[in-house]
Amino acid sequence: MGGQKHSVLSVGNVSVDIKSFSSEEPVPGAYRDGTIELVPGGVGRGMAINLRHLGFDSAVCSVVGKDIFGDFLKVGLENEKISTELLKTSPENKTALFSVMASSGQPALCVYSTRILQEIVFDNAVRSFLDAGKADVLCMDSNAPEETIADFYKYVDEKPIFVFQNATAPDIARKSLPYAKRVNLFGCNEFEAATILGEEAFPDPECAAKIASLGFNHFIVTFGDRGVMVYKDGEVWNEKPYNPSYIEDTVGAGDAFASGYLFGYVAGQPVKRCIQYGLACAKETLHTRQTVSEFLSPAFLESYPDFR
Repeated sequence: MGGQKHSVLSVGNVSVDIKSFSSEEPVPGAYRDGTIELVPGGVGRGMAINLRHLGFDSAVCSVVGKDIFGDFLKVGLENEKISTELLKTSPENKTALFSVMASSGQPALCVYSTRILQEIVFDNAVRSFLDAGKADVLCMDSNAPEETIADFYKYVDEKPIFVFQNATAPDIARKSLPYAKRVNLFGCNEFEAATILGEEAFPDPECAAKIASLGFNHFIVTFGDRGVMVYKDGEVWNEKPYNPSYIEDTVGAGDAFASGYLFGYVAGQPVKRCIQYGLACAKETLHTRQTVSEFLSPAFLESYPDFR
């Protein structure tokens, strides 16, 4: 697939993250001073924008509500030059929201409302979009309904297209398993890998072989500060992370790694270089409170100072 302009359709969650943080000790029933931010998020949105920054023509297939959050997300996607022709507006459900509450020294709490994502469907509009050749890469988010995921893979069986499947979260990671042999590239973190395997995941050849035995032939497993493991056609690569000088937020770093790796792979780069691209994208995303970094571009990656 190298040497050509690529187009991607990202299918899955677009949402708004409501992030609150207080450095004060939590006291039951008491108010605390802190900060509250509205940050556009979602795996589908993150992959679409990251890959747009990396030179892809990019579109998103999702659903938002008829509310201020839906308008906020749609305007943001269009400002990023993401095609929203397959972004529907639900007349009934509200835009997907994630509320993250964190305190100094305490585990973060998350409450989410994502019922609207059940409205993501493979319909005639999607088929027409793909039939017209508007995407040669498909990024699938496991937040999509099981029936919808199945319909996309039925289409892929009819008309092959490169598929990146994202495990997305531990509680839905196993939705990918029926399609393992049809996935061109699979991405997960250590917790999602543990759910898939039914045991703790480690960055070693034995763990890679267990995941491969499920049918995945090419996959990425990120392990936080232990780096990343990549498996392809029986070979295993392990790379340490690029340690950033500071971390603003970890949300979106895994999607950024997958985007950088995918960018390199479809451009025909060797696996080692693809991993470097992914690590660079992840590191830059750790430097921002947003879920994507505005600095990502092909030129930026080629001149990245940490490449060894």
